[in-house]
Amino acid sequence: MLEGSQRNPHGEPVQRAVRILIVDDNRDSADSLASLLQLDGHLTEVAYSGRTALERAPSFGPHVVLLDIGLPDMDGYEVAHRLRALRLLPQMRLVAVTGYGEMEQSRAAAAGFAAHLVKPVDLASLARLLAQMSEEQPPQMPSSVLQPGTTG
Repeated sequence: MLEGSQRNPHGEPVQRAVRILIVDDNRDSADSLASLLQLDGHLTEVAYSGRTALERAPSFGPHVVLLDIGLPDMDGYEVAHRLRALRLLPQMRLVAVTGYGEMEQSRAAAAGFAAHLVKPVDLASLARLLAQMSEEQPPQMPSSVLQPGTTG
């Protein structure tokens, strides 16, 4: 856990590191977002396809998944459905990230996404959302992800 006195690049307090899986087929966008979130003190993993996300999620144990809806191999709704079926973390939060705009917001909400962000993602809004999510449910690591001698 990070100290409450630390601040992210936006001047906001960082209270807790969040494990974030970023799923986006735009490699530059995904890698840039991962780097910026790491500067905020978060742990990130990047997947460039839905299939890769499903392969990496069990070992990474994300608290939050930033999920592009318009993936080429399977859409974000299918990835979300399959991630939930894995039952990795009871408090794992899915955030729809899309270039489709606000018309997609109601569909994302109906599909069980905790939030909907439009590309390009506003970093200050994302930082507030992550802080809110980390306060709502304290992250706990699944036993399959914990290192020997650690607790969640």
